[in-house]
Amino acid sequence: MRGIPLGVALVAAGLYLVGLGAAPFLDPPEGFHAAIAREMALARDWITPRIDGVRYVDQPPLLHWLVSASFGAAGATPFAARLWPALAAVGCAALTARLGIALGGPRLGLLAGLMVATNLGVFVYGRTARPELLFVFWVTLAWAGFVLAYLGDTRRGLLVFYASLGLAMITRDFLDALAVVPVIAVFFWLTRERPVTPWIPWWGVLVALTIAVPWYLVMETRSPGFLRHVVVDNHLYAFTRLAPDDETPLGLLGFLGLTLLGFLPWALALPWAFARAFRRPWADARARLWLLLGLWAAIVVGFAALAPFKLPHHALVAFPALALLAARVWDEAIEGATGATTARMLVGPLLTLFALVTGVCVAILAGALPARILAPAGLDVIALSRAGLAIFALATVALAAAAWWRATALGVGIALAATVAFLPAVAADARTQLARARSVRPLTAALVSRLQPGDLVMHEGPIESSASLLLVVQAPVHVVNGLQPNLAFGAGFPEARDVFWDSPRLEQAWTSSGRVFLISAVDPARSVVRALPRASVYPIAEAGGRRLYSNVADRGPAVR
Repeated sequence: MRGIPLGVALVAAGLYLVGLGAAPFLDPPEGFHAAIAREMALARDWITPRIDGVRYVDQPPLLHWLVSASFGAAGATPFAARLWPALAAVGCAALTARLGIALGGPRLGLLAGLMVATNLGVFVYGRTARPELLFVFWVTLAWAGFVLAYLGDTRRGLLVFYASLGLAMITRDFLDALAVVPVIAVFFWLTRERPVTPWIPWWGVLVALTIAVPWYLVMETRSPGFLRHVVVDNHLYAFTRLAPDDETPLGLLGFLGLTLLGFLPWALALPWAFARAFRRPWADARARLWLLLGLWAAIVVGFAALAPFKLPHHALVAFPALALLAARVWDEAIEGATGATTARMLVGPLLTLFALVTGVCVAILAGALPARILAPAGLDVIALSRAGLAIFALATVALAAAAWWRATALGVGIALAATVAFLPAVAADARTQLARARSVRPLTAALVSRLQPGDLVMHEGPIESSASLLLVVQAPVHVVNGLQPNLAFGAGFPEARDVFWDSPRLEQAWTSSGRVFLISAVDPARSVVRALPRASVYPIAEAGGRRLYSNVADRGPAVR
């Protein structure tokens, strides 16, 4: 039994760790979190996350602690920044496999573990330096502890449950982590679980509070108003208006569409998976736990979809549960259980999806679909389409045979193999191309080679757009017309008063005797550069949708 989670972890490690550092930092969001981790280590302040000297309080610091440690061991590299989310993805796959074994046997565990590792949503976030996958890991570990307790190992299971919730609270915030509580309450109400008090031992609550509460209390002491900001600004406002954030929110259909796209190809089995989870009777403990997984996945996705403010990663925490539910349907079909979904109902949609992807690749290569319209600048859509065609054409033929023979096990095996091939060959390559095309690295190199003591460095637009430059540029960076809501709280403290500038202050500095560098992430038609004296604006470099200017003539080579 232990060999299956280990095998799944090895497959996931190959997917998530190989080539992890090939792409430069993707701004946003990676440079932002990497810069916070580096500044935390340099300042030796492990309590208050800061970026460019400004307090950042929208998320707790666990990811930044870990990235600081990996920076200390390996340097401030993309690999070191992405390592912890990648390890969290590997851990999620192994945990999901272990849960599947406990709830349905070895084959179900194998399928569930591989499915949670081989979907686009987990793959993208598991190779990105941001906290979502680390949070998903702790919540999945909490559910593993609850399952363990529900199946009889109460004390050990509840210890894992409460400790994991505590760690989740310092990875995102405590309200996000506590979302499991109302789901368990609904579960206990539906299953008439009595009494409830054994599930809330004083020592378990104490473990969670001991892990999480000290950081929140110290932060409130150091940054008065912090707790109000977390509860009100980051959560309650999300249900009355657009919540403060540095990302563009999605509409209902966009959110549901991206969630389903992120969980492909396994999302195709979800209608049968949810119907199976909610089907009565829930005769024993394992049947009731499948109901719990269905409730968790449905409530997370439904609640996020109905909230006025929603982002693509808001459903990610439900993906391990979705993988378990989908794997159960496939496992029962392979087993030929009574009432199981038929082979053609499962393999048929996969065949249709793979044939559609194959057709799109053929159309792109034939010129019927213009590649430049389908993808952002910087992507080699032709090369990506060739790789996609090679994978999905072969898989389509094999799935057609599996559907004809009604071979369920063969069908899911082909889908797994195709996805394992697609993610590194196409998805990872596309992300690397996109990161290189959008990288601020050429501008940073041009700036550092010219920067002298006493020079002013400014960034037009939110610093999140080019935050990885803070890993290299030692001088303070003034942000012009770029104060975002996620830094608004920190901007109110005295140390941040000289960070955020407006246009008149830039214009005054630009015409002074000192040398000024400006990195602009704003479209030239709307840039503050238009208001500066034309004779004093000297373009130096252009790359990644950004431009580097100076108020002093430059003799160095231009960079594009």
